[in-house]
Amino acid sequence: MEEKTSRTPEISLEDTFLMAVAGLPEEDLRAAVVAEALGYLQQGFDAHYAGGGATDDDILVGDNSYALAVETIARLDEPRFVAVASRMIRDGAGLIAGGGAVSLQTWIPHLAGLLDIISEEGEERSEARIEGAAEELRRRSG
Repeated sequence: MEEKTSRTPEISLEDTFLMAVAGLPEEDLRAAVVAEALGYLQQGFDAHYAGGGATDDDILVGDNSYALAVETIARLDEPRFVAVASRMIRDGAGLIAGGGAVSLQTWIPHLAGLLDIISEEGEERSEARIEGAAEELRRRSG
């Protein structure tokens, strides 16, 4: 039996996003909702697109995780979040369908777009926050 491998970033999108928003001047409750949705999204990608082939059960788990991601982000009732998340899914699925994997670099602009909606600091500053958080998580994990 072939071992399944992740085709998404090794570090948690949820943790990366939460670490990036931790440095914001004031807490925005939307950040926790976005982070939760990112966690479900990553679970969905990992279940659906695991290297080694997804089983029927994996596909069901993936579908459930995608549904939770959509349901979670929809609680915010802000189309801007849905638009960025949709592009994130499209770009990730496109890479995987082409036989590749999704690196954190692929999703950093999308994560920065989500953060910018919350922080209103601009995409460049938001991207720097995401990259800094990802680097810190990598450092901590060894």
